[in-house]
Amino acid sequence: MTRPGPGPCTRGVLAGLSAVLLLTGCSGSGDAPAGTASGPSTPAPALTSSSEPAAPDPTDVASAVDALLTRREAALVAGDADAFAATVLDPGTDTGRRQVSGLAAARALRVTRLTHDVVAPVDDPRAVDVTLRYRLAGTDRGERTARVRYAVVDDGPGWRVDSELALDGEPAPPWVAMPELAVRRTAHAVVAGTAGASALDEAARTVDREVPVLRRGWSGTPAHVLVLVPDTVAEAAALGASGDGPGRVAATTDGPLDADGRATADRVLLDPQARRRLTTVGRDVVLTHELAHVAVRATVPGTTPTWLSEGYADHVGYARADVPRSALLAPLVAAVREGSAPDDLPSATSLDPSVGDIEVAYLAAWQAAELVVERRGEAGLRRLVQRCTVTGPAQDAERTCDAAMPSVLGTDRAGFTRLWRQRLAALSR
Repeated sequence: MTRPGPGPCTRGVLAGLSAVLLLTGCSGSGDAPAGTASGPSTPAPALTSSSEPAAPDPTDVASAVDALLTRREAALVAGDADAFAATVLDPGTDTGRRQVSGLAAARALRVTRLTHDVVAPVDDPRAVDVTLRYRLAGTDRGERTARVRYAVVDDGPGWRVDSELALDGEPAPPWVAMPELAVRRTAHAVVAGTAGASALDEAARTVDREVPVLRRGWSGTPAHVLVLVPDTVAEAAALGASGDGPGRVAATTDGPLDADGRATADRVLLDPQARRRLTTVGRDVVLTHELAHVAVRATVPGTTPTWLSEGYADHVGYARADVPRSALLAPLVAAVREGSAPDDLPSATSLDPSVGDIEVAYLAAWQAAELVVERRGEAGLRRLVQRCTVTGPAQDAERTCDAAMPSVLGTDRAGFTRLWRQRLAALSR
């Protein structure tokens, strides 16, 4: 995906033989990807004062909500359960219990900073949409933002929160999307989710294995990476999962960028349906692919040509996969034999799942990265990624990459493309 700026992620899909499974990855940018799916997004009807007073002034409501959220956020960061409970309308209701559980989840995530943007005048206190800004200790070097819908009530003593829910198509904080989450902290991983202990432990093992390796090649790779593992489609949607359809995109990476264009608070989000369909090897490949995106995004500012970004991530992801390459490459081999394989390095459009089938294009991008390694080694591939990444639009990245190829690869784009085509042709023999 191009960087900076929000937008849909780019993903790779490998639907190989049944023993290979769907292998999917994605890198995102901007603050968080916009996801569209059903989820816990429709607010519960708010209670109203029994005396049914006249509608309050919208500006007064906004001021009251602002003060309420300020108290609530301070209580959450401090871990003051009593002060937090005082902001909840009824802790005994389902929506009240979600809020109380969310406090524990936020504390487990180590939220060290939480604020909200100015609240606009409120016409309907049952649907007060607020942008939150937060930071997690140990993983975030910059602020993430999220959107939450509050239903608030003036019950006499003051305003309190009846419900706190995700908005359709907007990412919510993990403790709102998954109030019952558990957290695993290891040498390099912070894995949070509701998918169960084995799923969290498995993800943590992959992170602990890969991060030290990536840090040797990419100096900016964070020492600890946040991985979210929701158990349900609704939770994934509330976290901002892709709108390309549940299960189609196995993982996404997104986070805010600093002024120079480097990621400062990336998180990897695993799709629950894809996770269940993947083999153990497949899950490892998907997460390793995403960790490669985390490393590059945190180290090199700007936009990388999509074919190179995803080809590199697949190169890293498949490196330790105990699966025959013939099985992994079967769809690409079939396309070569049918004459439907790409003639040029895959474009961003051909790697966009919202446009069409991207399986062959991703495999072709992977083979481009493999060709670079054969010619110039691992260091050469990393150098090409660095030289081809620029702070500007995707077109600038492609032009910069064209200019970099002769010095890095010893040939221009036309020559590299010719060698790549020969590589693809050789696969079908």
